[in-house]
Amino acid sequence: MFDRRCEVVGHRDLGSGVRLLSFRDQEMAAGVRPGTFVMLETRPASDQMVASPVLPRPFSVQRVRGDILDVMYRIVGVGTSAMTELRTGDTPRILGPLGNSFTLPSTDETAVLLGGGVGIPPMVALADALVARDGAAARFEAYLGVSGTADRGCMVGFDEGFGPESRHADRVFRATMDGSIGFHGHVVAAWLDRWESSGLRPDGPVRLYACGPMVMLRAVAAAAKERGLPAEVSVETMMGCGIGICMGCVIENKHYDGSGNPYDRWLLACRKGPVFDSDAIILDDGGLLH
Repeated sequence: MFDRRCEVVGHRDLGSGVRLLSFRDQEMAAGVRPGTFVMLETRPASDQMVASPVLPRPFSVQRVRGDILDVMYRIVGVGTSAMTELRTGDTPRILGPLGNSFTLPSTDETAVLLGGGVGIPPMVALADALVARDGAAARFEAYLGVSGTADRGCMVGFDEGFGPESRHADRVFRATMDGSIGFHGHVVAAWLDRWESSGLRPDGPVRLYACGPMVMLRAVAAAAKERGLPAEVSVETMMGCGIGICMGCVIENKHYDGSGNPYDRWLLACRKGPVFDSDAIILDDGGLLH
């Protein structure tokens, strides 16, 4: 874990309030694993304290490119609005990498990656890790869901890393709630439609991975349990510190039986997560990570 100022090297507007921020730090990049996140100072380039949020915000790392880290965010409040003022050459303070990571599947397992909206970035990192490990033999299917064409920017990591020229392009499936791109419906329905309505389930063992809104994660957890599939989910919660001090990112332990230490009822997403076994936690409608 590193806590220091990092140079902004890119800041792209992807449309509909979604942006991709890139910063450089060789040591931080070397420590990133699929699912880990960073805490990013949101103070604007002017560095004025007036109306500037004090606390940093957590963001999953979408992709590592050498010594450059990419994070995606959606403008939803004062903090992320302030981030839009960051310019190339600015040096916001960044803490990371933080949290745990997804467990990579065995080489005989097919990884099914399910990402919704700004929950897609960790799936990019996981797909990159599988290709880096297994090359052309990487076994995965990625299902990406957004509301419509306006939110296509959330898919940029797969569009640019696994586009038509990629040998893995045919393993990426898209869904939109308005039917403007790919499957007409939500991302979990797109996955189940391909597997069960179309009968195109891969051979051999399967492991699920997901990140997105809580309602989506609940659907993934229910589908995994019904089909006896192992599943890991990356949860989106409110965080103030990212290191277990503020106690603001608790997730309820599904298996707490009331005995022993009462603090075992709650798990800190920043320390025990953000990746959890889908059957280990209660997936409620807590605050959004971004």
